[in-house]
Amino acid sequence: MGNVSRVGILKDILAKENLDIVGIQETIKQSFTDWKLMALTPGHSYQWNWLPAKGHSGGILVGVKNDFTEVEGWNLGEHFLGVDIRQRNNNFRWRLLVVYGPANHELSRGFLTELDSTIKVFPLPFLVGGDFNLIRYLSDNSNNRGDRNLIGAFNDFINDNDL
Repeated sequence: MGNVSRVGILKDILAKENLDIVGIQETIKQSFTDWKLMALTPGHSYQWNWLPAKGHSGGILVGVKNDFTEVEGWNLGEHFLGVDIRQRNNNFRWRLLVVYGPANHELSRGFLTELDSTIKVFPLPFLVGGDFNLIRYLSDNSNNRGDRNLIGAFNDFINDNDL
């Protein structure tokens, strides 16, 4: 989000696709001004929130269009940004979690624990998307290497939460 040409590409995609919900990882931004966020979606009203980057990595930006949805609350974690949404037409309520897992795998177990506890206490349906920075199988990695214990923990997380 610090590169003008990338922001222009994002703005074009948002205009073309007419998205109701936007989740962006790896923003590499500490904060956003209201006018920059409004410039991403001219003519549309979005409610925005973000998780600041840590140094030169990470950062999440989430926007929810106000036309058909209402934001009931935000949930900021260490490596995720959650938004509780109510659809105006039928009052259906759910949570979106946009994740950006740590590249430092020494933090991965804590990330999965935090995410697991957030999912378990929320009684309504949820959608999880983003980049976990984890693999499920050794074959997912180009060199067929990886931490088997961490792969197991990630697969356990997926199975335990019915993802």
